[in-house]
Amino acid sequence: MASPDRVRAGLLFDLYGPLLTKHQQDVWQLYYLEDWSLGEIGTAQQVSRAAVHDMLERTQRLLEDYEERLGLLAQHERRRVHLARALRLAGELPADHQAAAGVRQAIMQLAEEEGLSDV
Repeated sequence: MASPDRVRAGLLFDLYGPLLTKHQQDVWQLYYLEDWSLGEIGTAQQVSRAAVHDMLERTQRLLEDYEERLGLLAQHERRRVHLARALRLAGELPADHQAAAGVRQAIMQLAEEEGLSDV
């Protein structure tokens, strides 16, 4: 199976996982988040390895379809880029500038609230 990037898979699941069925969520989590093999999942779920493979393929297409229609991940990435740029620009302000520390703090707080503390 052509596996999507695990980080992207995790982000898509974080955003759209609640829209999946419980069974889809369970299989997705076991494979991508807990690193189980297709055979292990098949045994645990009492289905064939091929059935697990097919479910992961369908679920991947479904998550990508949600992203194509709703664009939440793309929006998240745009916010991350803009916040990182704002933080970089705020860092270029003179250290003795009164507002510089406040601007940096406000940007970091916004990034944290957005779940983008990696900027």
